[in-house]
Amino acid sequence: MTIRKLSYSILFGLIIIAGCEKKPFDYRNKYIGDWEFNVERTEFNIDSVGHYKHDSLTYLGEITYGGSGDEIIINYTYNNSIALTIDKEGVLSDFPTHYCSGKFDGDDKIHIFLRWGGLGGGISHRIDGEKKRH
Repeated sequence: MTIRKLSYSILFGLIIIAGCEKKPFDYRNKYIGDWEFNVERTEFNIDSVGHYKHDSLTYLGEITYGGSGDEIIINYTYNNSIALTIDKEGVLSDFPTHYCSGKFDGDDKIHIFLRWGGLGGGISHRIDGEKKRH
């Protein structure tokens, strides 16, 4: 191979490498995937009739990317999910009420408490999840 052909080959290779679009790192990647959730759900009402309902279940759900670059969607039962904002340190925010909270414990565990209601009644969900390893 001549020097000229070698130079053209190297130049062509560099153009191809430089032209490749680089995908930026997404800090949410470590949380995305299949999760096993243990969920305790409670409904209560303390009016004149009053009622209390409690159940617990295990659900194979998932955490997926949300619509914006800092959002995740946690599907923790068949018909329950929540979209939350997550920062680069893994801190969750934008919960639906000020009674709600949650945090990741490392990359593979999550703990969430959700509560809605008022005027003597409400619903709460206590969610503990562990990421499934494939």
